[in-house]
Amino acid sequence: MKVAVIFCLLLARLDFRGVWVPRWSIADHEKILANLDGRFNHIFLQVFALGETWYPSELAPNHLTSDEWLTEFLAEAHRRKIKVSAWINVFYSWGFAPPSSDPRHPINAHPDWYLLNRAGRSILDYTAEELRARDMEGYYLAPAHPGVRDYLLRIVGELIQKYDFDGIHFDYIRYPNGQFTGDPQLRTQFDRKYYFDPFDLARAESLQLRISQWGYDDLTEKWQRFPPDNLSALVAQLYRKVKSVKPGLLVSAAVKPDYRTAKDDYLQDWQSWLNAGDIDFVCLMAYGRDLRTILKNDLAAITDPGRVVVGLGAYAQSSGTIAEQVEEVAQSPFLGVTIFSYEDLKKDRQYLNALGLPALR
Repeated sequence: MKVAVIFCLLLARLDFRGVWVPRWSIADHEKILANLDGRFNHIFLQVFALGETWYPSELAPNHLTSDEWLTEFLAEAHRRKIKVSAWINVFYSWGFAPPSSDPRHPINAHPDWYLLNRAGRSILDYTAEELRARDMEGYYLAPAHPGVRDYLLRIVGELIQKYDFDGIHFDYIRYPNGQFTGDPQLRTQFDRKYYFDPFDLARAESLQLRISQWGYDDLTEKWQRFPPDNLSALVAQLYRKVKSVKPGLLVSAAVKPDYRTAKDDYLQDWQSWLNAGDIDFVCLMAYGRDLRTILKNDLAAITDPGRVVVGLGAYAQSSGTIAEQVEEVAQSPFLGVTIFSYEDLKKDRQYLNALGLPALR
């Protein structure tokens, strides 16, 4: 009995209790809040994914032609004192299904917006089997392309101006891996800054003769930093866009859980986003069992763990393991937890009970 009381007291320390509600759960919108049983104070509601919207948009293909469900959902969530962030997939633009036939979708309207590999091959020329073999989810837009940036800024602007969201939540705000950095916009921006085409670095011997070994090493290091820094500049731009329209909105991102892997493998330098004040908080997608190591490493690298939410994967772990992980986060200085996803909580109430989170009143 004493242990149970201590456990509940630890859980009560969690300031942030979030849940991701994916687009395939929107059909359940009338029941979502009731099914969550008052256990959560923040919902990440997916309304933009794969280049399509789940609200009537003037900028992208629409899955739904009415937004009555959305305005009612937001009003009821706010009545229950639950915040809702608009969850959007940023660069992940299409999966392995047959391509969209809508002429407005970027895959049809702007094929030049998509990533190229280092050999200049467009990601759109890869088959689904080739992408799966590289552990990639699908087809990604090029973060450095000015057209892509304008498109994303307009999508974000539309969402925050039309609806009463409490925040914007960026997902897939990264590269699929470090091999797709061959788009001409990224190369041109590097060339304009350093007066070298980064592809010349592949001709190491001749370049070393021209600029010395030191110069070659310096340029190589600069090019390695350039894509993540370029992406970080877009994060800052998106942050300023949101705050200029609605200063009180929370800007967050779902990120790879280990900060070193995120930066080195996915060019996602979320540590610098936090330190620069270009994001309000991040959600670690820490869906595996080895949570302790991830939290220890990240805690040593960030200055304000109170701006880090730990994402737990109910789809991948037993309810007992989730309960242990919630307790581990409750004993840490991190802001709280968010659960992926609503579908798992709905299908098996043991997860809600395992969370041990008392209803918020």
